[in-house]
Parts: sequence; structure tokens; C-alpha cells
Amino acid sequence: MTDARTASPGLRERKRRATRRAILLATLDLIERKGLDAVTIDDIARAADVSPRTFFNYFASKEEAFVGDGPSATDPEAVARFLADRGPLWEALRDFLIASARPALVDQEIVVRRRALIKRHPELNARRIAALHHFEFDLVDLIARRLSGGPAADADAATRRRARYFAFLAVAAMRQAWMNWAELPGARTSLDEQLRDAFDELPRVAAEGARA
Repeated sequence: MTDARTASPGLRERKRRATRRAILLATLDLIERKGLDAVTIDDIARAADVSPRTFFNYFASKEEAFVGDGPSATDPEAVARFLADRGPLWEALRDFLIASARPALVDQEIVVRRRALIKRHPELNARRIAALHHFEFDLVDLIARRLSGGPAADADAATRRRARYFAFLAVAAMRQAWMNWAELPGARTSLDEQLRDAFDELPRVAAEGARA
């Protein structure tokens, strides 16, 4: 079976990704030069060579265009595979996060430039943190579904606590992978490989901490 992440996209999808990337890059270019408050949707659309209407087909606001694509815990195919997986939960979580990474998320140029902007303008980080929190909440619900074998809302308190631990640990490993990858521009190591390494490393680090 062909992995949706590695299959070559069709012409329409390639055009969609190219337009989205152009908007993301135009947003970063303009914020670097003018600051977020001075940038308008019309500015971004003009720089990306699209209409404002096309901009709104991809993003609801300039702030959303700055934040870009974060990980998703709601992709139907990835969710179905995760819930059907009967292997170790930690490995299933790793594979789920790899499968859920959107194309723009693994665009190293965009990630590196956004990180540099956040360092210069820390107030922009609040929007990234808010997006990450939404992802965490969705991930807790998803893990609770797998642990309980039913709807997340029906999971008991103990199951919800376990789900939160797994979700927060998974996000910690994911952030470690992103940081390692973003700090090595041009490296051959892919984000997928960094995710695998981080998920392998975290249990070992936890075990070492318990012995220290």
C-alpha cells in the first residue's frame, strides 16, 4: 500500500501546495520588513501574486498565515490507522505524528524563518503556542479513545490522566525533533528521522533520570 505522505501528488495538489507556500513566504517576507501590525491581507496577496479571495481560501487571517500549518490530530486516515493499530502505543503515537505532519510543516525554509521571526518578536509566539495547545487537546482525546475503546467523552478519569501523560510526552518528543531539525538547515536528516530518533530517545532519557 502506498503511503499518502510519500505518494507523488497530482497536478492540482501541487498547484495548491505551491500557492499555499507562496502565501506563507510572502507573509514572512512582509512581517520581516514591516512588522505584523503594518502588514495587510492585500499586501500579502499582492506579494504572493494571488487575489485576496484566494488568500482567504487558505487562511482566515494574516495571523493564521504567520502561524502556518501545525500538526493535525484530526486527519481521518491517520486517526483510523492509529485507532486500529494494535502495537505498542508509543510506537503508534510516533507513526501517527509522522503521518500527520502536513507538507508546509516539513518545509525547512519556512520553519527556520518563522523561528527567527519569533525570536525577534516574542509576542508572535503566543499564536504558535495556542495552536500547539489545540493540538494537545485533540491528541489527548484521540489517545483516550484508543485506551478506552470508545468515545473520548466516555473515558474515565484514570484513562484521561494516562492519555494526558502520553500526549504531553509525545508533544515533548515532537518539539525536540522539530528543534533538532530546524537547527540543522541543509542537513540530510529529515523531520521523519528526527521524530523517530526523539521517540526512541525519550524513554531512555526518562530511565536514566529515574536512576540518577
